[in-house]
Order: sequence, then structure tokens, then C-alpha cells
Amino acid sequence: MSKEPYCFRSLQKKFYLPVLIAGVIAIILTSIMPTIGEVGMASEKAQTVIGQWVAFFGEFHPLFLHLPIGALMLVFLMEAAGLASRGRYKPNTTLGLFFASVTGLFAVVFGYCLYLTGEFSGELVESHKRDGIIFTVLLIGSFLLRYTTDVKGSGGLWRPAYYMALGATGVMMMSAGHHGGEMTHGDPMDKAPWNKEEEDKPSQEELADPVVYTHIIHPILDAKCISCHGENKQKGGLRMDSFAALLDGGNDEVCLEPGDLKKSAMISFLHLPMEDDLHMPPEGKTQLTKEEIQILEWWVAMGAPEKAKRSEVEVTPEIAKALESLMTPEEIAAMEKAQEEARIKKEKELAATRERLAKGLEKVNHKYPGSLKYISQEGTDLSFSVVSYRKTFNDDNMEIINSVASEIAELDLGASMVTDKGLAKIDQFTKLKVLKLNETGITDAALPQLAKLKNLEVLNLYGTPVTDKGVKVLHGHTGLKKVYLWNTKVSEAAAKELEKSLREAFSKNPEGGIEPEVILGITGKE
Repeated sequence: MSKEPYCFRSLQKKFYLPVLIAGVIAIILTSIMPTIGEVGMASEKAQTVIGQWVAFFGEFHPLFLHLPIGALMLVFLMEAAGLASRGRYKPNTTLGLFFASVTGLFAVVFGYCLYLTGEFSGELVESHKRDGIIFTVLLIGSFLLRYTTDVKGSGGLWRPAYYMALGATGVMMMSAGHHGGEMTHGDPMDKAPWNKEEEDKPSQEELADPVVYTHIIHPILDAKCISCHGENKQKGGLRMDSFAALLDGGNDEVCLEPGDLKKSAMISFLHLPMEDDLHMPPEGKTQLTKEEIQILEWWVAMGAPEKAKRSEVEVTPEIAKALESLMTPEEIAAMEKAQEEARIKKEKELAATRERLAKGLEKVNHKYPGSLKYISQEGTDLSFSVVSYRKTFNDDNMEIINSVASEIAELDLGASMVTDKGLAKIDQFTKLKVLKLNETGITDAALPQLAKLKNLEVLNLYGTPVTDKGVKVLHGHTGLKKVYLWNTKVSEAAAKELEKSLREAFSKNPEGGIEPEVILGITGKE
């Protein structure tokens, strides 16, 4: 190959010192760039002229980021060809490295401007910023070493140092590029065949009756939203990778307002025009299907329960059809099979439990006809009422229902002769939801036992001598929805304090039902 013209080498030597100085200054400024400015100064709400210009320049980052990568790959190709030719081909990569360095400098500066908008945050963004800066510093360094080799000759350590810097630059290019691609498209390794094989398959129970949020809502968000709003990257300060994160929301918007579609940005932003900057997912990203939007709206509208199963919520034919659109025919067949197996298993368990309870029901109803019965034909929950025997039913008689205590969900002892002694074993009633003790001799001494009933939702203490001090043990109960305290020794202030405590406990896990209420009025007798 012919040697370079003398005039070109002369120009290289003439501009060597200015280029070297400019390159060193560029390296220093790039290195200290992370100390300049504050995140958020260039947000959409920026009031300063500087902030607005920074935000403007940040929009050019995608335009420049691929240019240094393409130029550097060409340099690698030329150097590889030179090595393969065993010296017959002597590539001059100086100009290519100069172009890569200049465009790399633009890309990293504009990228930092985008970072200062605060639109993107998270560990992944920080890693991309760090690697981008290191890549640019190494790229400029490689160019200066190559330029020095041209001027001073290939003797000494200049050429080995150049190759080492070039190799390090390539490594950082791959790291910065990987993090950048992961920010935009997610981690490609997640889609590797071996990872798909290792994915946890839903159990038979989950197939038959999936948890709505865990097995239906979260997978939709994971496929369409979490790549930009996850653990490693949070656009707009918003994470959507957990139920708690949805409730926390982003920097400026309420992401999820259970029961309110308009106030929930995760729904309202889906319906904005595609050209709107707030439309989600952004233009160019895979959009949600009509069925996926229907499912998200259905979930939010019903109160966005975190732990409710499909069988526990209303599923209209339209939503059922939308849910099936998310599954393959094989998955639908597996679900139907699992549901049928679950149905058969449930029927067997129901029959076995009823057979076990048969003697207890017969014994109780023999002494108190009609007092003990099943609440529904589809379950095993029992209801016991002493309404016809309240004049004679006392503490000793409580022993007769202990054999079926674990299945009693409703217990009406109102106006009976039961006292604190009769409730000594009330903790055996683990399914108890409704307990009526109105007009009995129950006192404060029995209330600690009642506080242990975690499933208790309704407690009627109307006409009992309980006091302010006694009802304090009910504070913070996570299940109680109604407490009747009319005609007791509980003051209005204590009742309000109890209601406040119950509502605070309810607010931490507001799934289903109504807010707790403590009733001092005449309705407490009901």
C-alpha cells in the first residue's frame, strides 16, 4: 500500500499539540460532568432558561448515540483486517477515531442533559450514565494515542498502549450499550430459551383460581410497562413492579387510585392521543391490546384488590373473554382441566367435612332443634342461634357446640344467659365472622378473648356492661367492620377512638368490604 502524502503527515504534526490539549480538556470536562447541574433542573416544569435549553439538548441524545458506536466498529474492522493481512494492509484509523470521539462527546453531553430532566432514574440509568462517561473518556484517549503513534512513529509503547485503550473502549461500549438497550427494551437475557424453561410454571391451584393481581395484572404490566418503570429504571420517578409501588405513584402523577379510573394515571394515560408525550406506552413501544386495557380497567374499577382471587370477584362474560385472549389454547385447556380438578376436589372435601360434622349437628339440633344449620349448600360454614332458647341457654350449654366450633361462622347468643365464663373457649371458633352478644352478661373480662378472633367482622355488644377501658383491646383489629355499642358504658369519645383505630388498620389493607364503623345508635339492637 502506498505511503501517506507528505503534506498530510505535516498537517498532523502541525495540529498535534492543539489536538492533544483539546483532547485532554475534553477528557477532564467529561470526567467532571456528573458534578454539574442537579437532577430535575431541566424537567418539563423548568422555569429557568438554562433548564429549558438543557431539556432541549437532551432530546438529541438518541440522534447521536449510535454514531460513535458505528464509527468504532469500523475502526475494529479495519484493525482486524490489518492484523489478518500480517502487515500488508496498514489501516489508518485516526480519522475514524476522531469522528467517533466527537460524536461520542456529543452523545454523552446530550445524554447527561436528558439525565438532568429527571425523567429517568434508577440503578440502570446510573450504570448507563457511568459507563457512557467512561466509554467517551477511553474513546478520546484511544484517538489521542493513535494520533501520537502517527506523529511519533510506532516505536516504543505508543502502539501497545493504543491497542489496550481500544480494547477497553470496546468493553465499555458493550457495557454502556447493554445498559442503554436494557433501559429501552429490557434485558435480552430474560428472553433466552434457557430462562424460559426455568420460569416458574403456575401450580394447579393458581391455574384453577389465579390471584387477579399476581397472575393477571402484573404479567400485563411486566410485558408493557415495567421495562421503563421497574427496579432499575424509573421514568418520571414511577415504579410499577409491585402493588405498593403502584400506590406510591410517580413524581407528579397518581398512578393507581383504587376504584377511580380517571384519577389513575395507569388507565387515563392509555387513552391519550398517541402523539401526546404522556401517552403510555410511548409511541414506538408495543401498545396494550384492547383486551389488556379492558382487564386493567376492570381491576382498577373494582378497587384494585391485591390478593383477591378470580373466584372472589365479579367476572362478566366480556371480561372472561378478554382474560382468555391472554392465553394460548394450551393454557386455556390446562386452566379448564385445573378448574375441573379443583371442583371435584372441593366437592370431595365438602362431603368429607359434612360427614365429619353430621354427628355434631345431630347432637346440637336434638337438644336445640333448628338452632344449628349450614349457611349455604355450597359450603361447610355453620350458623348457630339461641333465639328460641335464650331464656335457658347458659355457660354450661356452650359445651354442646364445641364439637363443631371450628366451622361456625355466625354465632348468635343475644339475650341468652351466657357470661364471660361461657366464652373461655371462644378462640376455638376460628371461622367466626359474626358474633352477637347483645343483652348478655359479657363484661370487659371477655373482650381480650374476642380480640383473638382474626376473622371476626361484626361484633354486637349492645346492652352489655362493657366500658371504655375494655374496648381498647379491640383497637387495631384488622377484620372488624361493625361494632355495636349502644346502651353500654362506652362513651362517645371512646367509640370514636375505636372507630379511628379500626379504620387505620383497614387503610393498610383495604381489600373488599366497607370502612369499619362503631355504632352507638339504636341500630345496634338489630
